[in-house]
Amino acid sequence: MSLMQHFDAFSQDTIRIMQYNVLRYGQSGQEPAVKNPLMISILNHVQPDIVGVNEINTSADYGATLLSGAFNVNGVSYWKKGKLSLAGVDKSLANNIYYNSEKFTLLKQDTVSTIQREITAYNFMYNDSNLVKTKDTISFTILVLHFKAGNTSNDESTRGVEATAIVNYINAFPNAKNIMVMGDYNVYTNTEPGFSNLVLNTTAKNNLKDPINRVGTWNNNGSFADIHTQSTHTTQTGGFSSGGMDDRFDIMLCTNSLLGDSLKMRILPSTYVAVGNDGKHFNLALNASPTNTSVPTDVLNALYNMSDHIPIRADFVLSPTKPLPQGISADLKKFENQIYFENPVNEQLKIHVNAELLNKKLSFELYDINAKRIIILNHYFEENDLAFTLPFDLQKGVYILKIRNENGWEIQRKLLKK
Repeated sequence: MSLMQHFDAFSQDTIRIMQYNVLRYGQSGQEPAVKNPLMISILNHVQPDIVGVNEINTSADYGATLLSGAFNVNGVSYWKKGKLSLAGVDKSLANNIYYNSEKFTLLKQDTVSTIQREITAYNFMYNDSNLVKTKDTISFTILVLHFKAGNTSNDESTRGVEATAIVNYINAFPNAKNIMVMGDYNVYTNTEPGFSNLVLNTTAKNNLKDPINRVGTWNNNGSFADIHTQSTHTTQTGGFSSGGMDDRFDIMLCTNSLLGDSLKMRILPSTYVAVGNDGKHFNLALNASPTNTSVPTDVLNALYNMSDHIPIRADFVLSPTKPLPQGISADLKKFENQIYFENPVNEQLKIHVNAELLNKKLSFELYDINAKRIIILNHYFEENDLAFTLPFDLQKGVYILKIRNENGWEIQRKLLKK
């Protein structure tokens, strides 16, 4: 086998996780007949694989109603859900999780806290088609929370106690784990114990972090206008909170492994988005002037009418163990699994690598579909540098990217420019 090797492979999978407070689904004025068409529009736009949900009315089996009325529609039947979180002081509005059962298996769910509303941990396994051969797959845990609302000192204290319950649950894991903690935090600043307890008191192996590193005093602060998630309305009508977009209540925290790809799963921070927030509606309704073009008009209207929160979503790259094709070097396969990026591509191609490529140099060559070389450059990944942005101001079409390491191993990826 010659030094210059070539391997065209697509062994990774990219999934999308969404979190959404759907505003008292099933209560008076928020009936499924009104909510489900709105939710369908939002789901069709976001195309998630897993959805954490807050505020499902428990007076009837509205968790199942949401499943059948918004997820498993139009010929789709693979969505499943966890059990409603019915423990805690406030049992009237529950959390739940919905997931694509073709991609994931829900192994179990744990009750983490019953202080206010139940906080639930959902333990998933990725349905790897090569599991029989490799006897290895990817597991992860998602905690869905809905902390106590309000801005009194007692409210803040309660949120802090709820956060401590999560810390105790996470710290009990003996090893590092892929964990997401997401939901309606109801916090106004990162110094509140409802947030600070989570990021400061979890163990080093499972320390929680904000994947977009946008901590601060979020409430009524225009510096964070692009990540605010509440409120879609400026007037308090129909049960919607007022005030316009001025709070970052909905947050997804991740453990170290998800930031550094140490357990075969990694978040792409650039995909962490508050859906429908264009950054131009601080203290305004989501659909007020100037025209919000961050989502299609029908989706914008659905977001406005569905809830006083907007969903957050992020993409994760899964790199399951794959059986080696005959004649393919394990070293080459390892190199191929150390690099990942979003595809299709917009104006920039952000290339992510895992920690094993720190202090290494990679060369990048970009070709058009006619094999004409467009770009050639090298990049040296220094300390804490796990991403590299390649300019991609090119016409729509198909391109080929070749990446080569210092040992001469080369991989090739097909890219689609939108």
